[in-house]
Amino acid sequence: MKKKIIFAAFTAAVGVVSCGRPSNVTKIAGVSEIEGIDEVNVVVKQMDIDTLVPVVDGKFAVEIPADVTVFGTIQAGNNGVRFIPDGTKLDVVISEAESTVKSSYRFVQEEFAKYQEYEKSVSEDLKAKIKEIRENVELTAEEQEKKIEELYEAVIDEFSSYNMDVVKKNVDNAVSLAAVQNIVNIASDEDIDEAVGHLSEKVSENPYVQSLKKSIAAKKATAEGKMFTDFTVEDSDGKTVKFSDFVGKGKYVLVDFWASWCGPCKREIPNIKTVYDKYKGKDFDVLSVAVWDRPEDTKAAAKEHGVVWSQIINAQQVPTSIYGIDGIPHIMLIGPDGIILKRGLRGDDIEEEVARYVKAN
Repeated sequence: MKKKIIFAAFTAAVGVVSCGRPSNVTKIAGVSEIEGIDEVNVVVKQMDIDTLVPVVDGKFAVEIPADVTVFGTIQAGNNGVRFIPDGTKLDVVISEAESTVKSSYRFVQEEFAKYQEYEKSVSEDLKAKIKEIRENVELTAEEQEKKIEELYEAVIDEFSSYNMDVVKKNVDNAVSLAAVQNIVNIASDEDIDEAVGHLSEKVSENPYVQSLKKSIAAKKATAEGKMFTDFTVEDSDGKTVKFSDFVGKGKYVLVDFWASWCGPCKREIPNIKTVYDKYKGKDFDVLSVAVWDRPEDTKAAAKEHGVVWSQIINAQQVPTSIYGIDGIPHIMLIGPDGIILKRGLRGDDIEEEVARYVKAN
């Protein structure tokens, strides 16, 4: 493990570290309330810092360079905390109940702490409201599910809007990274693209942002209305298989990117099977593409769940990189000419979309 040599010290008088405005050094004064901990691991990957700091009488101290565009972690056994080395004095408490980081000066770390409090409040409020709905005996199970779904939609809309504002207010620091990470799976591609576009040049150098930008570019290149992009993989039997062996050959093809370990993927298989049984024929077919999975697990799960249509096994990250897929299942419908008609299909929308183009048997 590569380490960067930094100044680390410990003392019983950790609290004497001076307070002040942000500087080029971040001074961390910590307390571990966990028994048996004699050192903590301080990691800031982008600064090449990975060091063990001694804990004496439950206290530790360390100095690291300041950089408001990166995150660091302090780990004590199975407990830890995330922080931004923003050049202020940071008071850290690590405990099994709740670990905290407080800054001596209202700067980036304090903005991050404020943001974390918001996340926590949203989560706790959501859990409380769901519990209230579940305990309402006057509602049927179906009515409860409908209310919970409506609640989720309202919370997601508000949460996405709040995070977009956070990004715009913190374009030059790591708080914006936390906000982007929180909306990447719930916001539209357009909103995510907009959020990333606001980030400063330095923040945009973050590996996560670079990966996200590649994903956004891939999604644009393979968006609805675009011609499918071919790929070639070696399947589990060592044979070369092309995506174009199955799509763009005169049939509408429903393509399911999935994995055996993915619960939501397996829950979509009955919906896909219903569509396959109802519409399969000279105009329609289904293709499952296994990604991020072990071939033997894919085969076992496919057999167990009744996948009888065509499969590409062992595709791994090849198609997900090309199509900008960052979550599965990802189900798309491709036309007879190879044009991508719809992406991100789930549930009842699968048959609804297929029925627009194909007549049932």
